[in-house]
Amino acid sequence: MKKNILLIILLFLVPIGQAITEPLVTSYWGYVTVDGITKPNASVTVLDSSCNVAVSTISTQNSTYLVKVPLDRGIVSGETLTFNVDGKTATKQTVGAKGTNNRLDLAVLSSSTNTCTAGGDSGVNGGGGGGGASISAEAFENVLKKETREEVLSINVLRSFSFTTPELPVSEITITSSINAGLINVQVELLKSRSTLVKDDAPGDVYKYVNIWVGTSGFAVPKNIKEAVIKFKLENSWLTSKGLKESDISMHRWDGTQWTSLATEKKNSDEKFTYYEAKTNAFSPFAISGVKEITAPAAGVKVTNQTQTPAPAATKKAPGLEFVLAIAGLMAVVLRKRSK
Repeated sequence: MKKNILLIILLFLVPIGQAITEPLVTSYWGYVTVDGITKPNASVTVLDSSCNVAVSTISTQNSTYLVKVPLDRGIVSGETLTFNVDGKTATKQTVGAKGTNNRLDLAVLSSSTNTCTAGGDSGVNGGGGGGGASISAEAFENVLKKETREEVLSINVLRSFSFTTPELPVSEITITSSINAGLINVQVELLKSRSTLVKDDAPGDVYKYVNIWVGTSGFAVPKNIKEAVIKFKLENSWLTSKGLKESDISMHRWDGTQWTSLATEKKNSDEKFTYYEAKTNAFSPFAISGVKEITAPAAGVKVTNQTQTPAPAATKKAPGLEFVLAIAGLMAVVLRKRSK
């Protein structure tokens, strides 16, 4: 009898436990198209009414997506959600009832924009985090110019951030993320002088100091960034004035304790600028500078600063002196014999 009562109690508690552990979600699914063409590997991001990322995913090879919007993270019934595709707004929807499964096809154009730009931390489906709006730690009075761009970073997908402010030496940054980071901001700051966050000047002749902030604090580190390329330009007149060669230029990054030189390659040049690319896997204060190459001595050549005193020249004897002395001696002997 007791066993039967216990079994009945357990059967009663199971659905209660399932209700407690079951996530409070509203599901959305459908096809993703860009410029009327179905798009695999597109980043689909759902933002709440405050433009914080609620959930994100990547469209499949069939160009379909599925997201489950969590209703236990501050999102309430009746709230307006924004659906973005590759950082561009596709549609806005009032959140459906808990437990519903909604068909919602998403379509954007290349000319579309993002209408939800407040930013915020990303709660990303499939791992990640630390995206959202970048926040500068630089002293306000040291910033000369700045520009911000935003894109959705998805795992193993290259994203490009282009900058058009003429004064900025950085024109483009490409990032391949190791995680699904959602919508993030990338901000470039041109500084009046060395960043207030570093303690030493960068090596060589410094052309420009810049800060590059990616996402929120803690995101722009090697474990989250698979590869990044910084494209920058430098005035040819500055090179000439410093007596530098194009190959002397490199970008340096402050790693928290010291300046480290990045792999930097010249790409091309025109009448006014020379253009370079530098590779990095983290972001922080940077410097563009020229360090003159030191030519190594040829193999087998010893370089010394000591001045050697030349050996004194040997005293030369008059030519034939020994022969004259010999004849004179012989004549003396002959005369001595005759006198006897």
